[in-house]
Amino acid sequence: MNKKVGVKVSKMRCLYYGLGILIGCFILWISLVEGKRLHYLDMEVYLYLFAVAIFGIPGIFLLFINNGKKRNYAKERLLEFMDDAENQAVFEAGKRWFLIHDRRRYWNRCLILLFACGSGFYISQEYLYKWVFLDSLDYIGTVFIVTLVILSLGGALEAYWAKMYMEVLTKENRPLTAAAAFLMEAAYGPYRLQSYYKKRLHNAAVGLARAGKYEQALKLADFGWKGVQEKKLMQLAHCNLCYVCFIGLGRQEDAEAEYSHQKQLVKNHPQLKRIGDAVLLLSEIRKAYTDQKFGQVEAYVNVYCDRYPDAYHCIPLMPIQMNVYEQAGEMEKAKNICGILLSYSPENIAVREAMGYGACTYVESPGFLRDKPGLVCRIVLTGVLGIYMVLFGILMLMGSHHWGTSKTRVYEETKAEELIQQTNATEKTEEEPMETEMSEKEHEQTVQPSNSLAPGFELALPKEWNRLAVRNEFKGGCSYHQKKSYDLMGDGVLFYIQAYSDCSYVNLPDYDIWGYDGPYVYVMSLPTDVTFYMEDSSIMEEYNKMHREISQIQDTFRIQSDTAKYDGSEFVFPNSSDSLLQEPDLWNLSISQLRIARNEIYARHGRRFADEELQRYFNQCSWYEGTIDPKDFKEDVLNVTERFNIRLIQEQQKSME
Repeated sequence: MNKKVGVKVSKMRCLYYGLGILIGCFILWISLVEGKRLHYLDMEVYLYLFAVAIFGIPGIFLLFINNGKKRNYAKERLLEFMDDAENQAVFEAGKRWFLIHDRRRYWNRCLILLFACGSGFYISQEYLYKWVFLDSLDYIGTVFIVTLVILSLGGALEAYWAKMYMEVLTKENRPLTAAAAFLMEAAYGPYRLQSYYKKRLHNAAVGLARAGKYEQALKLADFGWKGVQEKKLMQLAHCNLCYVCFIGLGRQEDAEAEYSHQKQLVKNHPQLKRIGDAVLLLSEIRKAYTDQKFGQVEAYVNVYCDRYPDAYHCIPLMPIQMNVYEQAGEMEKAKNICGILLSYSPENIAVREAMGYGACTYVESPGFLRDKPGLVCRIVLTGVLGIYMVLFGILMLMGSHHWGTSKTRVYEETKAEELIQQTNATEKTEEEPMETEMSEKEHEQTVQPSNSLAPGFELALPKEWNRLAVRNEFKGGCSYHQKKSYDLMGDGVLFYIQAYSDCSYVNLPDYDIWGYDGPYVYVMSLPTDVTFYMEDSSIMEEYNKMHREISQIQDTFRIQSDTAKYDGSEFVFPNSSDSLLQEPDLWNLSISQLRIARNEIYARHGRRFADEELQRYFNQCSWYEGTIDPKDFKEDVLNVTERFNIRLIQEQQKSME
């Protein structure tokens, strides 16, 4: 805060810096605690942090000192501006405009900071402890994509606020208000780069020039100017500003020099042509008017107004148009131009000069210097942030968190949880039946795969399994166990049934497809090792008897869907028309299996085959109806998934040849 100028920065800025410091300290704490536990902070990392502290901190300090000198210059110019009694009202308006956008900008940055850091913490936590990245099962992919979208929207909003800041000069056409606002931006704005500062000073100088304060505009524009070392676009803008000021001050020789420089810049740098044409055309109009070539002036003005019809470009030309029409005796046209000119703010010197012909009718635009759009935007963004943080908190609670714990403590807590679970299981076995034990009435089993969109399935167990079997449900399916082995050793698996939405089931060592529905394949798989309790021969005999009866259950298996089919054993991939294959799905297949897998995609669409062996194979399949000759078959009937899978299988076939 500068007490003399009386400009207070938005409190949102303090909130932003406070959040930045708080989050920075949190990151440092996590890095130290977790880095030691994970052996992340070795000697090289400590040396890197030491180098950052030695070289980075002084660099930031020097940057702030350098920017401080520039800010002080802007504050001095702002004081001079405020000392002029005529500028009091526009100074207050400029201050309000600056504070409106300061609030908008820093509220936007606070939200971006919270989004980025919250997502970063979640992704880092998952990455450090699970060693996965973009794993949809751990929600990292969702968090990462949502964060990118939000950061992109935040960046777009930041650019939009910067564009709106120019409206006080371009849309409202209030150059003195704009000069005050841009000087405040240069003095108190959140910039770090020199180019940002120079643009703000330049815009303030443009406002002063359009208000007729040419000496002040030149003084402001020349501060820290490095001439040919500046960017070419800035050189062109600076040159045009100086030309306007020299014309206003009657310094014709200096104006001619700036005009020649503009032409040379546009000629030598074609990338400036689009902007340079407008600048040069305006300079040509002023030059022709000075030389009293009124016919040429009128032609140039018509071309200029056709290309740039907005008021910002036309206001400086209106006094010239008036004088040209007066010289030609067309007083009605001159009067119309004067009426239009007097409808703009008297902050423009052109409007003040026209006030000798009539009263100014300028009315401030509705909503100008009010922050309704910013308020609405902040409410919406805050609502989005609230929803995001709730979802983020839910995801964090669903995962395992280790921040701030030592390795020993984590190990002890894990062992304690295991002991508690073992004790509870033992007590449950001794005192009461397991909740998953099946009573005499529970022959008909209905299972809904958890956390999956796959339809549920039903099956009927043999009556002899009463009180002999236990069912455990897991994500995507369930497993059936011999109860006696399960109670004694926690195993005794008889078989698993799981719904797959991909094609990874082909890598199971021993499986059978019991049914499928679109992309979902229901697979029965057997254990690969001895699971029953081997110390008791009666338990072993009971397990083997139950194992032999599994084939009876397949006949009772039904999927809760009207579109389900049960001929999956006749396919290599029953769902290859609906699910994308992955390379690992093909690694364990033989060349003949790959050939069948590729051609069964065509066979589903009724294609016949010239190869007799293939045709004979598919004729044996109950689902096959070959009606289309190979020469008449159109590839257009294949969907994107089928085309991808065919291409992937072909690549695997080539690699095996």
